[in-house]
Amino acid sequence: METEKEYASAQEQSPGQKTGAGFSGPERAFYTKEELDEKVVVPTVVEQDLKMIISDRLEQCGLYYRVFSRIKTAASMEKKFARKEYGEDHKIQDLVGVRINVYFDDDVDICKHVMEKTFEVLEWSASDRSEDEFKPTKLNGVFRLPEYLRSQISPATWDMCIDDTFEIQLKTMFFEGWHEIEHDMRYKGEELWKDYPGFSRFFNSILATLELCDKSMVSLFEDLGHELYKSGNWTDMIRSHFRIKMGDAAMYPEVEQRLNEDQVQTVDSIAKRVYKTSKPVLVDLLLRRTRRVPINVNTIIALLNDAVIHDSKLNAIFRECDVYNDGREESVGESRHYVMNPLVRHDVFRMKTWVNGSRMRQNDPPSAQEIFERSAQAIYGWVLTKYSPLFPGASKEVSTWKSDILGFHVDIVYRPEERMMKMHVRHVDSDVGGRIWYSDAKLLPDAAGRIILDTRNGFAEPRSEHTAEEGTVMFFSYPGFYKSIVDGIGIMSGIECFNRRRILRSEQIPALVSAVRDQENRFPLIVIMSETTADGQMDESWLGQFRVSDFTRTVWRYAHVFTCYDDVGREILEALDGSEAAAEASIPQMYIFWPDGQRDQYGPEDVANCSYGRHLETRDDTRTYDIVHGGQAFYHQIVTDLRERNVEMSVDIEDID
Repeated sequence: METEKEYASAQEQSPGQKTGAGFSGPERAFYTKEELDEKVVVPTVVEQDLKMIISDRLEQCGLYYRVFSRIKTAASMEKKFARKEYGEDHKIQDLVGVRINVYFDDDVDICKHVMEKTFEVLEWSASDRSEDEFKPTKLNGVFRLPEYLRSQISPATWDMCIDDTFEIQLKTMFFEGWHEIEHDMRYKGEELWKDYPGFSRFFNSILATLELCDKSMVSLFEDLGHELYKSGNWTDMIRSHFRIKMGDAAMYPEVEQRLNEDQVQTVDSIAKRVYKTSKPVLVDLLLRRTRRVPINVNTIIALLNDAVIHDSKLNAIFRECDVYNDGREESVGESRHYVMNPLVRHDVFRMKTWVNGSRMRQNDPPSAQEIFERSAQAIYGWVLTKYSPLFPGASKEVSTWKSDILGFHVDIVYRPEERMMKMHVRHVDSDVGGRIWYSDAKLLPDAAGRIILDTRNGFAEPRSEHTAEEGTVMFFSYPGFYKSIVDGIGIMSGIECFNRRRILRSEQIPALVSAVRDQENRFPLIVIMSETTADGQMDESWLGQFRVSDFTRTVWRYAHVFTCYDDVGREILEALDGSEAAAEASIPQMYIFWPDGQRDQYGPEDVANCSYGRHLETRDDTRTYDIVHGGQAFYHQIVTDLRERNVEMSVDIEDID
């Protein structure tokens, strides 16, 4: 499994003319990012199921570990095809990659054994290093994808010189911690060291120390376990010697008494045989159990007694206590007590609007039937793209469709003769437990025969203090089909949607006032009134870094944005509030007319004094939060307000049945 940094450090692309799809040179495969993006579709359920299977197995045997995973991106595969020679006999094997970091050095081999017992292994490869070299101990295994997961991946994938395998990478936590630094500052920065051998040797000594830490940690616990054995502290001896996750259950008094008596009476005592049993033997015994057992000092001794020691008195004690079921509630993996709370719904986008076909490119105005069919195709195509990998038998043509598998649901009712379509889909969140995402849409003609789109996007999760305090605006997101309908078909909410800034003229004021008063309009109307300069231009300097065009492109699918000169602005205010109010109004000013009749207004001081804490995208400098001021802050504030009000507005729209 290669990381993005490993890509960056790879050799330059091999010479040779790329020929596009297919091959560059004899029997060498190369595919573009676009081809890979289109044909290689790996549902997240594949990655998540592999992580779940691995985690379940490692929990079963009590190892300390962390698991990370990724699905290889199209861009990443394109780079790999470009720099390495792949073909029918040598295919990419890490379409899905899993990294397991273990805490103890000897657990690398144990984890390797566990994975071999879990999946069909094809090969292992280990880091090459000489006796005088220090670098990460890394073990890579290639495994066959389970057939049920392979079938979830798009069939075209296997025609792209990609193997139906996945990779598991094993490392210790110590080496995981410094690997990236070593990679950037040593592997990629060889010039940094060549004239400074003293520093290079010092760096080697640090790496050697880290390797020694891995070995020393195991030795430390082994030595401690031996001292605990000599002192007769059986519980802590077992904890230290085996170093696996154990519950807090106390050793049965009868078992402790039996170990103490036997220690005095027998040279090859039970306690000594427990201590002499290796960790891999215990792990293998835990893996053989068909049903996971709670791991504690009693079950460990019981397992070893059944397989190795065979003491009849211990057999009787454990049989009487039903040791493999005793304490099962303490097993995190199986018997946790769950409080069943009802799911609370949080809409993250809601809109009800008229699809008017204004953006359909055709000579004659489209009919209601044409608008309905195009809108239905946009909705159905979106569902098909997201869910057809889970439901391979889905029709490619718009149709009634209902399918359900664990965690995923699709329900579409399609009646073209009635110009009616209803859609409901939902799926579990692959990252947040207990959260379900849903999307609803309804197409219906109104009394005038116009096609109305009613859509909702959101999530549901159990009620808790966390969800009660968490703002849903952070999730603001309209479904992809809504974007397709707005951009490619056209909608009207009070006024027709438009993705570029609009300058209002006097003759357009009645339409604007009508839209402000239209109770069916769900779009906020933003009117930015600016003064006129001596040369007749619109003076928007009061907005600072607030760029109206950028703002319009950001919000146009859920808000109308207009600009106007001061004289037109006063005409608008006169039409809405009367001549006296218009005469007293201060300009420049921004007005937001909300669908519920409320109104906000902002002047130059509001813009200049605005500050906003914004979250940044992932960047190389790792900054994720920043404070901005003035027009830039004002931009983020207004966008946030529009999105929050959209989410709040959803309670005013009747439920989609």
